[in-house]
Amino acid sequence: MPDVSIIVTTYNIEAYVEECLESVAAQTLEDLEVLVVDDGSSDSTPEKVAAFCARDPRFVPVLLGTNSPGGVATAANAGLDRATGRWVGFVDGDDFVEPRMFERLVEAAESCDADLAMCEYQEVVDGTGERRDPADANRWAGLTTRCQALDVPTRKQVLRFIAVPWRKLYRRSLLEEHAIRFPVSDGFYEDNPFHWFTVLSARSLAVVPEVLCYHRVGRAGQTMATVDVRLFQLFSHHDTIHAWLTERRLLEVYETSLLGWVISQMEWIARRTPGPLQRTLFDTLVPVFAQYTPETVAAALREGGKGSTAQRLSAAVRKREFGSFVRTLTTRPGSNNPLVTAGFHLRHSGVQHTVTLTGRYLRNALQGGAATRVTRQISRVRRREPSRQDLMFGLMVIQQRLDGLAGQLAQLEGRLEDRDGDREQPGAEAVPTPRRSHPV
Repeated sequence: MPDVSIIVTTYNIEAYVEECLESVAAQTLEDLEVLVVDDGSSDSTPEKVAAFCARDPRFVPVLLGTNSPGGVATAANAGLDRATGRWVGFVDGDDFVEPRMFERLVEAAESCDADLAMCEYQEVVDGTGERRDPADANRWAGLTTRCQALDVPTRKQVLRFIAVPWRKLYRRSLLEEHAIRFPVSDGFYEDNPFHWFTVLSARSLAVVPEVLCYHRVGRAGQTMATVDVRLFQLFSHHDTIHAWLTERRLLEVYETSLLGWVISQMEWIARRTPGPLQRTLFDTLVPVFAQYTPETVAAALREGGKGSTAQRLSAAVRKREFGSFVRTLTTRPGSNNPLVTAGFHLRHSGVQHTVTLTGRYLRNALQGGAATRVTRQISRVRRREPSRQDLMFGLMVIQQRLDGLAGQLAQLEGRLEDRDGDREQPGAEAVPTPRRSHPV
């Protein structure tokens, strides 16, 4: 029996898979089996996987004939069904890991007699190679000891971490005893229920506050880069987790945490939702919030320390007020509405800038006069002196956003001109815009 079974999942990542497998092969923990599961790739990924596995007897190719619907669940489960190690870990086929990753995780888990171990990771921007901390990096401050007994408060704390499986180590007997697998559907983001199932089933967690793996972001075709209606599939996992909690009589304990998770995903997704899809997002959220009392919604907002935007969005969904929902999205700080403040958050080479264009600057900015003014503002708010590359990158991002704002402003001005033209015609009456229950 090997110490660790590492499951590497791949799909159409021919440009990245060899780097990933080489980083796994370089592990200082040698007693491994590596199950490389390809989910029916249509590029040369399967051939590269087979060739690599032929050179290292620890690597086993599991090549699925056709691509499964939805996300990675089918491929990950195929690996779990074949795993024989005492511990199980995951690696995304376009990511890469530090040589000591699995040795460090096993050492920590065994020293704590824990069911889970978790390390830190960083994101790597595809194309630039920039490395940056993920959104939950600040949560590590709350885990002050290496060995964490998973009581209710600690479980709630860990549940708030980003639900990725590839920075964790799992005791395989835990997964088998509780029949834990990734839920298979035609959607994505199935790592969220898996995170809940394992954290609530485990007795204890070993904490390894070191960056040991690197997750590629910004890659074409990546699920997290999706900005269309497929993002909304994340909310389908609410009912999966809700049913799991109900079956185990845990709902009363964790319902505020579950709703808090929904609210956090709503905030994140709403910021990325284009106007024509806001109604679809709203209609997706209404039946979720309908399962909770107003008191539970208020408790979830308090528990998560949510601000005014989350409170207003939650109130609008709970009361089924779509107009309030849209107004909250279009008037929040940093929205894309050209009549309010436009916030630009630029991050490059460790530099964080925030540039604000207020309404009185917009027309000149849209005509190309913003570059000098924006450069001055960047210089005033920088953390450190940016390089020329930093500024060029930031200006490129700003120009892309300005182009979008120019289009929105042109559409708005066109509608205003049409309305004024109608008013100047004798007898002209306003024609109400037809309401649609769903966007085109």
